[in-house]
Amino acid sequence: MLQLFRKIRGDLMFDHKKRTYLNYAIGELILVVVGILIALQINNWNEERIEQRQIKEYAHGLIQDLKRDVVMSETIRADINLILQRIEALSAYVRGKSVDELRNIDLFYLMREPFYRPYTWNRTSFEQIESSGALRQIRNRQLAEKISAYAAFTHHLDGDFEFDRTVGTKAIELAIKIVDMNYPDVNALLPVGEREPFSFPNSRIHDAYGDTSLSLLTDDINDVRTAVAAYLTLGGRFGIRPRAEIEMPALNAHAQELIDLLESEYPE
Repeated sequence: MLQLFRKIRGDLMFDHKKRTYLNYAIGELILVVVGILIALQINNWNEERIEQRQIKEYAHGLIQDLKRDVVMSETIRADINLILQRIEALSAYVRGKSVDELRNIDLFYLMREPFYRPYTWNRTSFEQIESSGALRQIRNRQLAEKISAYAAFTHHLDGDFEFDRTVGTKAIELAIKIVDMNYPDVNALLPVGEREPFSFPNSRIHDAYGDTSLSLLTDDINDVRTAVAAYLTLGGRFGIRPRAEIEMPALNAHAQELIDLLESEYPE
């Protein structure tokens, strides 16, 4: 009987040791898991902090790119407005006249260069944001959506530019069939990149070549009217007019709104 009690006591002591060890092991495991979770959370915090710092750098670069876009677009808008002035003056000049009443120098001035310069978007920061995946990490989703919408708008305007260049090229092809363009050194008079303010009929071209005897290449007023119609198409509601009156102002308003949002979200 005594031996039986000793065995029961031994078994109880062994069970107690097992429970103690098991509890200790479970506690150690919990501590290890908690430690891992804390380490992962700290690592996530650090990674997010690094990501947000990088996004802030991209945001500041994007602000500068947007400001340069505004300056560039205002220059192009001035180009388009000059073309529109010439087209309106061209239509008024030709209206009701016979071909004998038209002067080569006048049509040369009004029909030359129906093109505005290409857009030179500053897309470096946007491309960095897009390629790095930072656009998805921007906490302000409204801001991220506006950045994407602005980029899409610039690509839309690139498509408009190609359309306008095609229509303008067609207008020039008709113009060179009726206007003698052979004024000497005209490119030296108006260097590349320089836009003369609208001053018809008292322009530098008129001052320089008013006495140059060049005649129209056609005696058919219908040839002139066909060419003028092409210019009117270029300057119409489906041509460059919406660029100056609607799209460029909308672009600049969008850019300024983005600048304000970025400066508010990512202050210096």
